[in-house]
Amino acid sequence: MYKVYSFIVISCISSFLVYNSSIKKDEVVSNEEVIISEEKIEENNIVEEEIIEIKEVKKEEKEKELMTLIIPKINFEGKIYNKDSKQNNIDKNIIIMKESNMPDEDNGMIIIGGHSGYGKYAYFKELNKLEINDEIIINYFGNTYTYHVVEYHLDSKDGSISINNVNKKNKLFLFTCNPNDKNNYLVYVCERE
Repeated sequence: MYKVYSFIVISCISSFLVYNSSIKKDEVVSNEEVIISEEKIEENNIVEEEIIEIKEVKKEEKEKELMTLIIPKINFEGKIYNKDSKQNNIDKNIIIMKESNMPDEDNGMIIIGGHSGYGKYAYFKELNKLEINDEIIINYFGNTYTYHVVEYHLDSKDGSISINNVNKKNKLFLFTCNPNDKNNYLVYVCERE
């Protein structure tokens, strides 16, 4: 009786292991990680140890944007990520500078930059088409903040841009390389209504 029972148990376990042999170690299956240790079989064909461990796999959360920038005149909509995010990189997206405030802060300044010119990441390639009074929209945590262009100017391309908030209004600064003059940044100053 014992030998028959052992044979049935071994057969069932062997079938299970054959069925799961197509699963590679650490392979993700239906959001669970299945780890199967090697079976240890004694000489008398009794399974000494078999471990099946199921762990929840932590999916790498897709990084959500902090806010969305919309420029209707040039048909532009772009995501802006947290200041410390790997996605806040001028070679991947438009960026928010570390010195920026958030749109809901009183008298705050938001500074956003992007590439112009040509290529996959030239998000601000048409920024130079903006004129005084053009509308810029920021969606931030379910709220819409509307700005209008009040001025634009060139700033020497030396790794920094000159900005100020003398009149203590909520401002948005957009900057990019000037497509007509590679030695200067093109800077748009926008104020919130």
